[in-house]
Amino acid sequence: MSSSTGLLFSYALGAIFAIGGILFMLLLDDRGLLFGIPYLVIGLLLIGGVRASQRRRKARVEADEPPARSDEA
Repeated sequence: MSSSTGLLFSYALGAIFAIGGILFMLLLDDRGLLFGIPYLVIGLLLIGGVRASQRRRKARVEADEPPARSDEA
């Protein structure tokens, strides 16, 4: 994902799922864990996936840069 809008949207969506999962676990009495854990896991997977893709993208960009030349010789 190359656009900053898409990156922001992905992080926001992951945060909404993670926060919603925590709120489900805290506020629902009988089925808090039943609904909360899957939403929390989905949110964390979204956030982790975006972070991993950004790290891979950064490593790929750094690998494509030509090495710095030294004009000492």
